[in-house]
This record gives sequence, structure tokens and C-alpha cells, in this order.
Amino acid sequence: MLKKIGVYHLLPFIIACLFFFISYQLIISDLIDNNVDVKPLETKIISGAQTQLKDRYARLDNDNYELNYIASIKNKKQITLFGSSEFSESPYVTYNFLPSKKNAQILGVGHAHHQILSILIELLAAHPENKGSKVVFFLSPGWFGAQGTNSEAFVEFAKPNFLNRIVNDSSIQQKYKVHIGRFIDLKHSEFEGVSISMNYLRGVYLDSQLSQISNTQLEQFINKNFSGTKHKAIIPKVEYQLELTYLTPPPSIIINYDSIAHQLKNEFVANITSNNLYVNDDYYTKYLLKDDGTEREELITEIDISTNEEYQDFKRLVEYVKEREMEASFIIIPYNPYYFKNADIYLPLIDSLTSTLESNNLPYYNLYAGDTLSYDPGVLTDVMHFGDYGWMKVNKYIDSLYYGND
Repeated sequence: MLKKIGVYHLLPFIIACLFFFISYQLIISDLIDNNVDVKPLETKIISGAQTQLKDRYARLDNDNYELNYIASIKNKKQITLFGSSEFSESPYVTYNFLPSKKNAQILGVGHAHHQILSILIELLAAHPENKGSKVVFFLSPGWFGAQGTNSEAFVEFAKPNFLNRIVNDSSIQQKYKVHIGRFIDLKHSEFEGVSISMNYLRGVYLDSQLSQISNTQLEQFINKNFSGTKHKAIIPKVEYQLELTYLTPPPSIIINYDSIAHQLKNEFVANITSNNLYVNDDYYTKYLLKDDGTEREELITEIDISTNEEYQDFKRLVEYVKEREMEASFIIIPYNPYYFKNADIYLPLIDSLTSTLESNNLPYYNLYAGDTLSYDPGVLTDVMHFGDYGWMKVNKYIDSLYYGND
């Protein structure tokens, strides 16, 4: 009886498993090895002198912007700031204020929806240049509530040259390529088109998930990415040939941050006439009032960091920053607790962020406040974006940390 079960049931099952395993390995191997042919003649070289020594790029959407971004990362006298919608044109924003006062070299990168996965990809693209780089990351609590990067933002910020460079750089640890590939696989149906490098990274992820992928997933992947074609795809190499520029800051420039900040705070509060939420009048009228003239109310939704996509991206970013021995720091932006009455619901998240940074000996400036008693009115101009007073507090921190001035 047992012999018959083994012959008629168990043996076919084993054969099917072996067939699936061998077929999967052959297909994925064909994608990653045989279907990708990097030829020296296909190398794209972007060359020039560094010209952007301050200010901000909202996005890196041309070769010149890419060149200056890579130069900023490589130039160890320059600080690169990574953020999103808190960046503005205010003269008090760090990439405007410190260059104007101290001739400092500071470049900001990002605008709305520029979140941690996009930032990680930008850093990975600068892998040959980023050892020991000076970098500052602005962490917005809204990123974690949004449950990670969306597909449109990925396409906007994960530029083809960057993905191609990541694919071709064998010195980048595989876990980072797997992490990007997992996102591409997760969002695959949302992309209007998928590039060769995106398919490659997706394949790297699927290869790492061999024991978990189903026959249906494998069949869908084969049909989507091969369609019977046998030609080799070419993922060009990308090289940046840079001529760095170094400015000489004036000696012993001391800025009275506390005095300037105090004045800015008083001016901000004095100019508020329409509300008790400590947000500027224009924002309050446009976004926080309903049609009937009553005030909007909004509560923050609790998140589970064990499944939160943005938090997983954060942990990967910290890993990479440590591996590359970057001079990195983190700025944690608050929510306005006068508007978000349950801002304390994010305190466990903030504790996890700061605990991770502390265990990795990474400096940070935590401005998050769980209630109105611990919030400093004027730090934000609205419910989640820095005002001029907030930027002056940030400027003082960055000046002290990177230039040794209090």
C-alpha cells in the first residue's frame, strides 16, 4: 500500500517540484545572466565641472542635474540634503541661509513624495562616490502614514541612469538590489511601462524568493518579460567624470541663531489673526476651513512598524549609510498637535526611529511633539511643513554638527 502511494502520488509530486525548481532557475538565470549583456561600447559618460554649490533640485531630471548631484555627494566639503515638501524658496531654508552667511556648499534634493526608497536609490547610484559623504535626511511623519513610496514617485525619482548604474555595480550588496526589486514586483501592475533595468531588479528579487513564489507567479513573470524572445538586452553602464569645485568659507563667522529665531517666531505668531492652531492665515483659510466655515478635524491613523513599508525602507537606508561610513544626520519633522489632536499616537514610531539611530551612533534632531505642551509654536508654518523659525532651529543644529559652530 505504502509502495503504491509512493509510486503514484509522492514520486510525481517530487518530479513536479524538481521540474519547477529547475525551470525557475533557468528562466531567472537567463534574465539575470544571459539576457543582460553589458558592453563597454554601451557606456554612457556624463562629464563636466561642478557648478551647483547651493540651492535645490526638486528632481534630478537631466544629465546636468545628475552630474551636480553626484558631485555634491563626492565633494566632501559639500553637504547634500534629502527631503520633500518641506523644502521651499525661503531665505531661511538651510541650502539658502548657510551658503549666504558662511559661503557653505549645500545642495538640497527633493520635493513632495520624495521619500526614503527614492533617496536610497539616489545614494546607491552614487555608490562609487559616497564613501564618507556629508548627508542630511529630513524625515516626515506623513511618509510613514502614506505606507511607503507610490509608483508615480518611483518613476519620477528613480531615474534610468541611476537604476542602470545600480544594476551594473557589482560592489553594491545584493540585499539592496533585492529591496528595490521587491518594490518593483509589488507595484508592477501600476507601471505603464517597465524598463530593462527594472525587470532585472525584479528578477533579482524573485530569485531571492525561490521557495515562496508560486507556479502562477512564475508563469506570469515569464509571459510578461520574455514573450518568446531570445535576444539579449543591454543595460548601459553610466559613468560620471567630475571636476569638483571647492569654496573657501570666510573665517570665524558666528551667527546669533537664537536671536534671529526668537524674532522670526514672534513675527509669525503676531501675524496669525484667523485661528488658534498656529498655522498661517492663508493656509488656514484655504485648507482647514470647510465650505460652511467650520474647522476641519483630522486624526492620525496608528501604524504597525512591523509591516510599514516606509519603516522597512528606513532600516535599509540606515544600514547603507553605516556601511558607507557617511557623515549622516537625521531631522525628524513634527506634526502640528494643535491640529492633529492625537499626535501622540506616532510617539512609538518616533521612539523606534530614534532608537535605531542611537543604536547605530547616528546623530539626529527630533522635533516631534506628541501634544501642545511639548510643541514649539512657529516651528511649522502649517500642519506639517517647517516655517522660518523651524528652519533657523535646523540651521543652528547643522552648523553646530558639521561646522562646529553653536
